[in-house]
Amino acid sequence: MATVTMNEILDFRRGIGSFLQLKLPLPVAYKLNKLNSATEKEVEFYQEKFNEIVQQYAKKDENGNLVFSEDGEQIMIQDDKIAECNQALEELLDLEVEVNTYDLSIENFGDNIECTAEEIAAITPFLND
Repeated sequence: MATVTMNEILDFRRGIGSFLQLKLPLPVAYKLNKLNSATEKEVEFYQEKFNEIVQQYAKKDENGNLVFSEDGEQIMIQDDKIAECNQALEELLDLEVEVNTYDLSIENFGDNIECTAEEIAAITPFLND
Protein backbone atom coordinates (compact mmCIF):
# COMPACT_ATOMS: atom_id res chain seq x y z
CA MET A 1 0.00 0.00 0.00
CA ALA A 2 1.07 3.55 -0.64
CA THR A 3 -0.31 6.85 0.52
CA VAL A 4 -0.49 9.15 -2.49
CA THR A 5 -2.23 12.38 -3.33
CA MET A 6 -5.02 12.71 -5.82
CA ASN A 7 -2.64 14.82 -7.92
CA GLU A 8 -0.14 11.94 -8.03
CA ILE A 9 -2.93 9.60 -9.13
CA LEU A 10 -3.87 11.97 -11.96
CA ASP A 11 -0.20 12.18 -13.02
CA PHE A 12 0.03 8.38 -12.90
CA ARG A 13 -3.05 8.01 -15.09
CA ARG A 14 -1.60 10.44 -17.65
CA GLY A 15 1.76 8.61 -17.69
CA ILE A 16 0.64 4.99 -17.51
CA GLY A 17 -0.61 4.81 -21.10
CA SER A 18 2.84 4.28 -22.59
CA PHE A 19 3.63 1.53 -20.07
CA LEU A 20 0.40 -0.28 -20.87
CA GLN A 21 1.51 -0.46 -24.52
CA LEU A 22 4.86 -2.10 -23.72
CA LYS A 23 5.54 -5.81 -23.79
CA LEU A 24 6.34 -6.43 -20.14
CA PRO A 25 6.98 -9.53 -18.10
CA LEU A 26 3.62 -11.09 -17.22
CA PRO A 27 3.81 -10.30 -13.46
CA VAL A 28 4.62 -6.64 -14.17
CA ALA A 29 1.84 -6.30 -16.76
CA TYR A 30 -0.60 -7.86 -14.30
CA LYS A 31 0.44 -5.55 -11.45
CA LEU A 32 0.27 -2.46 -13.68
CA ASN A 33 -3.18 -3.46 -14.88
CA LYS A 34 -4.38 -3.96 -11.29
CA LEU A 35 -2.88 -0.62 -10.25
CA ASN A 36 -4.47 1.08 -13.24
CA SER A 37 -7.87 -0.34 -12.25
CA ALA A 38 -7.43 0.71 -8.61
CA THR A 39 -6.59 4.28 -9.59
CA GLU A 40 -9.55 4.43 -11.98
CA LYS A 41 -11.92 4.40 -9.01
CA GLU A 42 -10.03 7.28 -7.43
CA VAL A 43 -10.17 9.28 -10.67
CA GLU A 44 -13.94 8.76 -10.81
CA PHE A 45 -14.18 10.13 -7.25
CA TYR A 46 -11.98 13.09 -8.26
CA GLN A 47 -14.13 13.88 -11.29
CA GLU A 48 -17.31 13.72 -9.24
CA LYS A 49 -15.93 16.10 -6.57
CA PHE A 50 -14.40 18.38 -9.21
CA ASN A 51 -17.80 18.70 -10.89
CA GLU A 52 -19.43 19.47 -7.53
CA ILE A 53 -16.89 22.24 -6.89
CA VAL A 54 -17.40 23.69 -10.36
CA GLN A 55 -21.17 23.64 -9.93
CA GLN A 56 -20.84 25.40 -6.57
CA TYR A 57 -18.54 28.21 -7.72
CA ALA A 58 -19.27 28.67 -11.43
CA LYS A 59 -21.04 31.61 -12.94
CA LYS A 60 -24.44 30.63 -14.28
CA ASP A 61 -26.76 32.30 -16.72
CA GLU A 62 -30.43 33.11 -16.06
CA ASN A 63 -31.34 29.51 -16.93
CA GLY A 64 -28.85 28.03 -14.48
CA ASN A 65 -26.41 26.93 -17.21
CA LEU A 66 -22.67 27.29 -16.76
CA VAL A 67 -21.08 30.39 -18.30
CA PHE A 68 -17.98 29.75 -20.42
CA SER A 69 -15.15 32.05 -21.48
CA GLU A 70 -15.38 33.69 -24.89
CA ASP A 71 -13.28 30.94 -26.47
CA GLY A 72 -15.52 28.31 -24.87
CA GLU A 73 -12.56 26.60 -23.22
CA GLN A 74 -13.03 27.53 -19.56
CA ILE A 75 -15.91 27.65 -17.14
CA MET A 76 -16.15 31.08 -15.57
CA ILE A 77 -16.00 31.26 -11.77
CA GLN A 78 -17.94 33.83 -9.75
CA ASP A 79 -15.61 36.81 -9.25
CA ASP A 80 -16.04 36.85 -5.47
CA LYS A 81 -15.55 33.05 -5.20
CA ILE A 82 -12.31 32.53 -7.15
CA ALA A 83 -10.11 32.16 -4.05
CA GLU A 84 -12.57 29.77 -2.40
CA CYS A 85 -12.83 27.71 -5.58
CA ASN A 86 -9.05 27.51 -5.94
CA GLN A 87 -8.77 26.46 -2.28
CA ALA A 88 -11.37 23.71 -2.74
CA LEU A 89 -9.61 22.44 -5.88
CA GLU A 90 -6.22 22.46 -4.13
CA GLU A 91 -7.66 20.50 -1.22
CA LEU A 92 -9.06 17.97 -3.67
CA LEU A 93 -5.70 17.58 -5.44
CA ASP A 94 -3.88 17.27 -2.09
CA LEU A 95 -6.31 14.66 -0.76
CA GLU A 96 -4.35 11.61 0.38
CA VAL A 97 -5.61 8.14 -0.48
CA GLU A 98 -4.32 4.63 0.11
CA VAL A 99 -3.65 2.64 -3.04
CA ASN A 100 -2.52 -0.96 -3.27
CA THR A 101 0.73 -0.94 -5.25
CA TYR A 102 0.79 -4.73 -5.67
CA ASP A 103 4.47 -4.79 -4.60
CA LEU A 104 5.49 -3.18 -7.87
CA SER A 105 9.15 -2.20 -7.94
CA ILE A 106 11.47 -0.73 -10.55
CA GLU A 107 13.45 -3.98 -10.60
CA ASN A 108 10.32 -5.80 -11.83
CA PHE A 109 10.57 -3.95 -15.14
CA GLY A 110 14.02 -5.30 -16.06
CA ASP A 111 16.74 -3.51 -17.97
CA ASN A 112 15.20 -3.61 -21.45
CA ILE A 113 12.46 -1.04 -20.84
CA GLU A 114 13.01 2.48 -22.15
CA CYS A 115 10.98 5.36 -20.80
CA THR A 116 11.23 9.07 -20.27
CA ALA A 117 11.97 10.77 -16.96
CA GLU A 118 8.41 12.12 -17.06
CA GLU A 119 6.99 8.59 -17.34
CA ILE A 120 9.14 7.40 -14.43
CA ALA A 121 8.06 10.43 -12.36
CA ALA A 122 4.43 9.48 -12.95
CA ILE A 123 4.83 5.94 -11.56
CA THR A 124 7.46 6.58 -8.86
CA PRO A 125 4.96 7.25 -6.03
CA PHE A 126 3.51 3.78 -6.67
CA LEU A 127 6.80 1.86 -6.65
CA ASN A 128 8.02 0.00 -3.58
CA ASP A 129 11.65 1.12 -3.75
